[in-house]
Amino acid sequence: MSKRTGGKPQDLREGIVIQTSVELLRKGARRALFEFTELVVKRTGEKKPATSEIEVGDAIVFMEDVDLLPGELVAVKIAGAKGASPTWYVMSTVEVPASGFPTAKDASKAADSEAKKLRILTEFFTKDAGVKVNEVQKWEPDKILDAAQVLAIMAEASRRYGH
Repeated sequence: MSKRTGGKPQDLREGIVIQTSVELLRKGARRALFEFTELVVKRTGEKKPATSEIEVGDAIVFMEDVDLLPGELVAVKIAGAKGASPTWYVMSTVEVPASGFPTAKDASKAADSEAKKLRILTEFFTKDAGVKVNEVQKWEPDKILDAAQVLAIMAEASRRYGH
């Protein structure tokens, strides 16, 4: 938990905040995931075509095409003005089996996999794409007026996609 504007603690998972295009997000996903399916999920939870316009609060989910413990990179649009690159909250998750992890070792492997994918993505953005990467715990919204809305979107995404 980290302290945020207004003194309210936010329960945010590990992740990064970046300002970039959808195309660069896709390139980063190709770097971090082997084979994947891309889908767009509205803030309400409804799926929509990957080619449709992505609004603030919508998420792009890059889901690995594997049967056992598929990894996901989730990029939630948290801000975006016309003419500027949108700002994204990006996190790495692993789908947890309905019965839970069979052993603590399996849970540890899943956590390591999440961290590795996020590290690969961070390295891609900083070294190859020249994009500034902010750790979610250290990032603060630019405008105080938008802070509450942005932090609410991020907390909602963490609850929805954090398996």
